[in-house]
Amino acid sequence: MNFFKKLFGGNTLAKSEDGTTIYGYDAQDERQITPPSNILYMEDLNEHFNRVFPNRETGVFHELISDIVHIDVNIMDATPDEPYRVLYTNGMSDLPMTLPQEIRKEYKHLERAELMMFLPADWPLTQEDFEAEENYWPIRLMKMLARFPHMYQTWLGYGHTIPNTEDYEPYAANTELSGVILFALPEEVSTVHTKDGNQVQVYFLVPLYREEMEFKLESGMDELVAKLSELSDDFLVLNPNRHNVCK
Repeated sequence: MNFFKKLFGGNTLAKSEDGTTIYGYDAQDERQITPPSNILYMEDLNEHFNRVFPNRETGVFHELISDIVHIDVNIMDATPDEPYRVLYTNGMSDLPMTLPQEIRKEYKHLERAELMMFLPADWPLTQEDFEAEENYWPIRLMKMLARFPHMYQTWLGYGHTIPNTEDYEPYAANTELSGVILFALPEEVSTVHTKDGNQVQVYFLVPLYREEMEFKLESGMDELVAKLSELSDDFLVLNPNRHNVCK
């Protein structure tokens, strides 16, 4: 399946109630959360991604020390037909997110989530490579956001935007990207039905420039996606120096 062609073929994507949210960095709630002893949906998620992205060599970056939840990042190697690496988290969905009271009943199926990204086939991913933040920042971003809703008793959903810092500092010295928006691929990729009857939403991370985040707040998610889609592969496969569509 060519997900780029399918994605830009007119699919309708369900939006969260608040598609214009930018999250800030308020003080963390001091309430302690005890993480589950095991990653509850690891098997479901791995089976799902192996089915959607077949015939790929796989690996995992195991987290050695965890708090709140244990977050692993799975890596699926590139293929000749789809020359990008697939990364996805495991562990964020162990705990339900805290949905707003007014949408909790209708949108309860959105309370468990994981994250994914596409990296270029040649992105450095060894432990030695990760000593440089220029290589490690996408992994750090995934792990940070996977904890974010549990640390702050909030939720993440389609269209939510999170700046790297209050001052929009770039993620690393090799990029001016300074925030991220949660996108969604077609339902067969972004929705995982688990064996215990639950559902896990998998949101796609698209790093943004400050001007793109500000444009999204002013003009909305649909307008931003229309601009980003003109980038072709640079929309979904991370390019730390891609064109800024709002500058």
